[in-house]
Amino acid sequence: MVALLIIVILAAIVLQAYFVRRAKDTRNIKYVCKPSVRSCEPGEVFLVQSNIMNTGRRSTASIYIEEHFPWQLNVLEADQYNIKVLKNGYRLYFSSVIVRPKQQVKRSLRASISERGEYCFSYADFQAGDFLGLQEFSYTMENDSRIVIYPARIENRDYFRAFSSAADDIARRKELLEDPISVCGYDPYTGREPLKKISWQQSAVRNELIVKKYDPIWQKSVLIVLDMQYHGELDYNRARQEICFSIARTVCEDLELRNIGYRLVTNAVLSERITSFTSEGGMGGSFRKILYALGMAKNGSICSLEETMRFACSQIGRYGLIVFISTRPDAETADALRLTRSICGANIVTLFANELLPTEKNKSKKKEREGGTAA
Repeated sequence: MVALLIIVILAAIVLQAYFVRRAKDTRNIKYVCKPSVRSCEPGEVFLVQSNIMNTGRRSTASIYIEEHFPWQLNVLEADQYNIKVLKNGYRLYFSSVIVRPKQQVKRSLRASISERGEYCFSYADFQAGDFLGLQEFSYTMENDSRIVIYPARIENRDYFRAFSSAADDIARRKELLEDPISVCGYDPYTGREPLKKISWQQSAVRNELIVKKYDPIWQKSVLIVLDMQYHGELDYNRARQEICFSIARTVCEDLELRNIGYRLVTNAVLSERITSFTSEGGMGGSFRKILYALGMAKNGSICSLEETMRFACSQIGRYGLIVFISTRPDAETADALRLTRSICGANIVTLFANELLPTEKNKSKKKEREGGTAA
């Protein structure tokens, strides 16, 4: 009996040593968590793919995993996870796995995010226990995968009426002037250009589809200025700035659909300097880059409105229309618009975010009833 007890104790000690060593061995454990897409529309469903890999020659201990997801993540289906909690600005998901040698455990959940921005799928905390459950060994697996959510499109025809009228006029004049005046060369057809750009005469000569290449001076006929500077009333500023991103997205998309070239200039927090984008229209790769930038931009501005407008007016181009987007009108925006008119002499359409906030409309009506003026 004593011998049997000794054998059991020795076996337990050996197993304990083995499981302790296995629990501490993290060299062969790999962790990757990433969304199935790099960017998407707000509310669009995507997969969050979480993989645990064991590159070693023996099975792992039972591992308990605490994964840190963005708290804005709206999880639609997560059967492979046990518990979810919100903590310290993260949405935490818990699960447990045992990974055999040279194997990979794949888990996924269906989710969406409704708010514009760049979101990080961050680190995971791992815990592995010993055979007797006396000790737990904790370690962190770093991860840095991101997804960008585009600004939402604004469906409000009345708000964009002045812009739409000016853009239609640009499109009509462009159609009349573009063809004999501005063709400066020819390129092979790639499939992304609109059919009206195809030169059937050149295509017949070269025995392949050829498109006309237009003088850049005619391609960028609209200048969009997205101003993200703070213009008073802190309580409303962030909501207004989010609307500004959506206004910019809507304006750019409408110009793309009209095949009107444009330049977008903004002082939004994208880099350490004023950022400029160009597109020839037609919903091509340039538009996708602009959407991505508008999605990942941070709130705030990197320079003043005056500096932004001077930079915008210095850009080479023959602009028939300037679209100015900002949070609200004030003395500073009025001065900037006067400066722009004196330098560029183009038609200017202003789009202010405060006009789309219900609380702002109610505030304006109240001030009118009281005999005051709205900000």
